[in-house]
Amino acid sequence: MDIKYEPFHLAWKIDLDHELTKACIAAYSENFGKEPTEFDFWDFSTNAVTPVSMGIPTIGFGPGEYKLAHMRNESCDVDQIVEACGFYTGIIYKI
Repeated sequence: MDIKYEPFHLAWKIDLDHELTKACIAAYSENFGKEPTEFDFWDFSTNAVTPVSMGIPTIGFGPGEYKLAHMRNESCDVDQIVEACGFYTGIIYKI
């Protein structure tokens, strides 16, 4: 039988018109010179479980290939780390 996985993560969903989402999109656009092309869910856990459960809006973003996150062979180009830092500081400025 074919099984299709449909992500169901309502606790993690944040509206596109939320202040944090708008700040992230603006910071991303300025840092990378284009708007994000997609918004997706990670299929691994983070420590964001705690702030989300407390009602604190949370958006995950990180450099590298997310499928390698928290893996023994995780790696990331230094350029991607530098770009991510530009994004993070951009969000701080926007908020």
